[in-house]
Amino acid sequence: MGRRPGVPVRQRRVSTELRELRKNARLTCADVAKALGTSVTKISRMETGERGLYVDDVAALLGLYHVPAKRREELLDLVRNGGEPNWWQLKPADIPDEWRDLIALEAAAVAIANFEPLVVPGLLQTSEYAAALTRGIDDELSENQVSALVATRMGRQTLLSKRGSPTLFAIVDEMVLRRPIGEPGVMQRQRRHLLSSAQRPNIKLQVLPFLAGATPALGGPIVILDLADGRSVIHLETQRVGTYLSEDPQVRATKLAMRRLSALALAPDESARLIASIDGESA
Repeated sequence: MGRRPGVPVRQRRVSTELRELRKNARLTCADVAKALGTSVTKISRMETGERGLYVDDVAALLGLYHVPAKRREELLDLVRNGGEPNWWQLKPADIPDEWRDLIALEAAAVAIANFEPLVVPGLLQTSEYAAALTRGIDDELSENQVSALVATRMGRQTLLSKRGSPTLFAIVDEMVLRRPIGEPGVMQRQRRHLLSSAQRPNIKLQVLPFLAGATPALGGPIVILDLADGRSVIHLETQRVGTYLSEDPQVRATKLAMRRLSALALAPDESARLIASIDGESA
């Protein structure tokens, strides 16, 4: 089955930001339509992603909202190049904006699937685990930068507790649970947070055991974001580059790998028992 046609994912992200910019400017759709000499319907459809975006229209809105030049060009580039199915993004230095695309896609998702071979999934991390992890990955970050990244990660987690929140299907490698991160006690509290989170109706957690051997896990982490319009986006991340894939062959292959991992992983109740046993070992 082919991918459903519609407004490109990146342009939908711009639509979401246009709505937030208007609200921040304390303007209604009617105010904007009057200022630009257009219809309220057009402004509304641009914000909801019901119609494609054009550079001139978006530029006019960004000018009206007094968006800084750098951010204006970033958004206009997304509109210009929004038709490309896949894209990569160098992480800018002005953290925490480096997660802007991912945050917008998570907010638009109805389901998120995440396999992590090395760390606890970001949406299930405690703040102290996230801080220790961030410092370990890049020891050149200032404490202000670490705090900004952690605050952003904690903010991302609120989407799982909102009304109409997406489902989260997470698989972690057993090594993630055993790898000591941070000061004594950090991992114990993180494991208990995982157990607590797994009790929520919209969260399913599995553990891939050591004995699983050679599996698709060796290919690295997986993040699949299923959007409300039926399309899916794959997010891949390295230290300095975030990559987004949405072509059908790539999506199908990644979803197949996730299904294989789920079949090889422990069932949710067995996973919970393993987490609890590891917690007991370290007590």
